[in-house]
Amino acid sequence: MSNTSTETTGLGAHPVIGDVGWLRGLKIVEVTTAVSAPLIGRVLSELGAEVVKVESRAKVDVNRARVPRPTDPEGFPAHEAFQLLHEANAGKHSVTLNLKTEQGKELLLDLLGDADVFIENFVPGWLDRLDLSIAQLRERFPRLIIFSASGYGQTGPLRTQRSYAPVMTALAGIEGLIGYEDGQVMGCSALALADLNCTFSGVFLVMAALAGRQSTGQGTHIDLSQIEAAAILAGEAFIEQQLDGTVPGPAGNTDPDGTRWTLARTGDDDSWLAATGTVAADDAARPGTGELLERLRGRGIEASPVLTPAQVAADEHFTSRGFMQSVEHPHPLIGSLQITSVPWRMEGTVPQVAAAAPLIGSSNAEVLGRYVPAGALSELEREGVLK
Repeated sequence: MSNTSTETTGLGAHPVIGDVGWLRGLKIVEVTTAVSAPLIGRVLSELGAEVVKVESRAKVDVNRARVPRPTDPEGFPAHEAFQLLHEANAGKHSVTLNLKTEQGKELLLDLLGDADVFIENFVPGWLDRLDLSIAQLRERFPRLIIFSASGYGQTGPLRTQRSYAPVMTALAGIEGLIGYEDGQVMGCSALALADLNCTFSGVFLVMAALAGRQSTGQGTHIDLSQIEAAAILAGEAFIEQQLDGTVPGPAGNTDPDGTRWTLARTGDDDSWLAATGTVAADDAARPGTGELLERLRGRGIEASPVLTPAQVAADEHFTSRGFMQSVEHPHPLIGSLQITSVPWRMEGTVPQVAAAAPLIGSSNAEVLGRYVPAGALSELEREGVLK
C-alpha cells in the first residue's frame, strides 16, 4: 500500500488518499450495464485490480444513453457525462466488441482466458444465445470466477423479466414497509437500494471466491438475485410475522422498539432535523439548525440535521474522511468531476479513484492490442467487430 501523502494515520487523523494494491495483478472483465454490477468492478479497481469493461456502441450502457439537455453546449458529449456513469465505472478500461460476430466472441474469450473474474448482469440466457453458456465458460476456464448479478437470479419463473430499482424493492417487500401508520404506503422514491446492496454483497462474494480459489485452485459461478439481496434489508419483518403473526406494514416515524421520531423545521431556510420523541412547539419556534440541535442535545434528546446529498458532500465530517474525490475527465467540456469514494478506510488510507470513467472504446488499442497485431485492429474496426 503506497500513500500519496506522508500524513500520520491513526485514530482521529484525517485519512490519506492513496494507492491500495491488494488486488494488483488480478484482472477483471465485465459485460455490464447500469449501476449494480459495474460498481462492483469499480470497487475492485480501487483495490488494485485491472478492470476491463466490454461494451458496444450498438447498444450502449444505459448510463451512456443520456439525452442531451437544451443547456448543453455544442459538442458536449452527453453519453460520457452522466454522473452515474462515473460513479459506477471510474478507473476502468473500455473496449468495444460486437459479440454478434465470431471475431468479437473470440476476442472476449481471449480476454476471459487472461482474467480472474468475469462480471455480467444481463438477463439470464444472453450468454447461451451467443453459444457461450456459463457451463461452457466454466469448462473452458476452470479457474475463472463468474459473477452473475440479475434482477431475479438465474432460476425461477421471473428470471427473464426486466428489473428496475423500484420494481425490485417493491417485490422484495421494502416498499410495503414505508409510509404512515394509517396504512398508506408511500414507497421509497425509486432510490437504487437493490442495486447498491447488490454491489457490496457482490464485492464480498468475489473476494470470498478469490480466497477460496487459493485453496481449491478452482473458480466458481456466483448467482446473485438483486431482489433477494434487497429483501434481506427487511429481514426483521419476516421474523416478526413468524413470531407473533403480525403482518408488518408502514410504521410512520416509529422504530421497531416503539421509539418515535419527529421531523421538525428549523429557522434556517428549508432546513429540517430529526429528533427522538416529540419536539415541543416552543423548541421549534424558529431557532436556527445549530441552536436547535444544541438545545435538544443539551436535554439529552438525540437529534441530527436532515441533509441533502449536496450538504453531505460539503459537510466537514465527510470531507475530513475523504468521502468525495475529484477526477479529471479527458473531454474539456466536462472537466473536473466530484464522485464518492468507498465507505471504508484501511489504516487511514482511502483508496484513490484512479481516473474518470473511460471514454467508450478508449482502451481498444491498449487492451485488444495484446491479442491482435496493431495493423489488424483497423481492419476489425472497418469490419464492425469493434462496434
